[in-house]
Amino acid sequence: MQFQRRSLMIFLLFIGYAIVYIDKTVVGFALLPIEREFSLQPEQLGYITGVFFLAYSIFQIPAGWLNDRFGFKKVLCSSLFLLGGFAMCFGWVGLTFGLLLTFRFLAGMGHAGYPTSCAKAVTANFTVEQRTFAQSILLSSAGLAMTLGPLVAVYCLEHIGWRGSFASLGILAFIISGCILWLVPNPQKAWPTSSTQQKSGPYRQLLKSPIVILLFIAIFCLNIPSYGLMAWLPKFLVQNRGLPLGVSSLVAAAGGLGMWISSLCTGYFVGKYMQGKEHKVVCSCSLLSAVCIGLVYATSSAISASLFLFFGYVFLMASFVTVFTLPMKRLPTDVMGAAMGIINTGGTLGGFVAPIAMGYLVKMSQGYFSTFVFLVVVMIVSGLVILPLAGKTYSPVRETA
Repeated sequence: MQFQRRSLMIFLLFIGYAIVYIDKTVVGFALLPIEREFSLQPEQLGYITGVFFLAYSIFQIPAGWLNDRFGFKKVLCSSLFLLGGFAMCFGWVGLTFGLLLTFRFLAGMGHAGYPTSCAKAVTANFTVEQRTFAQSILLSSAGLAMTLGPLVAVYCLEHIGWRGSFASLGILAFIISGCILWLVPNPQKAWPTSSTQQKSGPYRQLLKSPIVILLFIAIFCLNIPSYGLMAWLPKFLVQNRGLPLGVSSLVAAAGGLGMWISSLCTGYFVGKYMQGKEHKVVCSCSLLSAVCIGLVYATSSAISASLFLFFGYVFLMASFVTVFTLPMKRLPTDVMGAAMGIINTGGTLGGFVAPIAMGYLVKMSQGYFSTFVFLVVVMIVSGLVILPLAGKTYSPVRETA
């Protein structure tokens, strides 16, 4: 009975996670009709995507506090309810550019509570040995959403328009929020942890730690191509390569498939065969991803673009998963919570910077070459910045009188 209850909880959280990622995926395709309807400039389109991640960055730490104060179930339901409500407002009430920005910002605020609530739910309902597998299932929803999301997005855009698409997504988020409220059990007492795990390391010491600083930079750089391509790839393929919208969705789906496969396999492979060599994995995979991203721009064939994007996301996600698990291996438990908050903020800031920076590059260069150079460079930086971490462990910086 307990197994069935936990399986149902993971299933519902997985579906909710998929909705969150589909929301981000649909925006990239919706920018095409939004651009025509509002006669927007490229940098304005970048702001529509960027403000979402700005809100996500700002409210990530407060969302963690709300989880501790009110419990994960209330924050889970509230997060999906807010995300769904503001998605509906984006489609139905977004009549000006200012309103579009406002509702995407508010949707990002709702999104900020979901990942932290899921992590809290996993911690409260699974033993330490079971948590990694449970969390990997939830994280794999990103790949599923990026595989199915483009196909669903194009179908909905063609049949019910971008406004109807966001309204439908909002209704779906309401339904899952209700299911979680009804079917997911109330928070139980967390599994016992050692006394050192209860303590929070001082932020000043963490901010001086080379490990935390370098991981912050690496996650920031890795999320720039991840979310930059999500926002701008459909527009590039349709307007610059002349592909039909349906074909561009298949290209994007190939990248999502690569992300899904990589997220499911990387943790096992690195944990079993590359212990202590994580820096080599990140560096090599980031460089290979940079090459593949460059080839996506260089090719004019939809099949070749799909293939290069697939491998580009395979290597990018391999780097991301490895970097994301490094704090658990290099940092002590008494500073883990604070450290992950700092490092995750780097990732969300990357999602904020990417679409805005790419929008300005498209406008200034009147093309996409400079944007792909930008993506290639940040991928190379994400690989090289990890190399100094070889064999390095955390040691607190002692304050001097």
